[in-house]
Amino acid sequence: MLPTDVLAKLDGMDEYDRLLSYDRIGRDHRMSAAEVEAQYNAWKSGGEMPSTTSTPESAPSTPSGQSANYIQDASKYRPAYDPSREGRARQSQIEQAVMCPLCNSALGIPATRPIKVTCPSCLAESTFTA
Repeated sequence: MLPTDVLAKLDGMDEYDRLLSYDRIGRDHRMSAAEVEAQYNAWKSGGEMPSTTSTPESAPSTPSGQSANYIQDASKYRPAYDPSREGRARQSQIEQAVMCPLCNSALGIPATRPIKVTCPSCLAESTFTA
């Protein structure tokens, strides 16, 4: 179970920062990001807190051709770290934002399908078909 002060800190964050914090808090408390998110959502709604089950994780595998978990308001996820002409051209193609299936990082992507994406956070390679 996460301490109430940790859940309160999550509640004070905007959506993007909260998504990034799920993984970090999970590592700190020996939980998965999904378990942290489930506990936060239960705490936020006033429901019963789900129990955590710590299981050792083996090397994660990413299935090919998976459906994307879309995020609303993709404009917040436009990368601005590459000021080159090519970088700006890639940034202008960002139309959607999806969650990395392994670490739940937000990824800005164009609407092209199928698309192969390498997550900059965990370096997992995923192919999205829908």
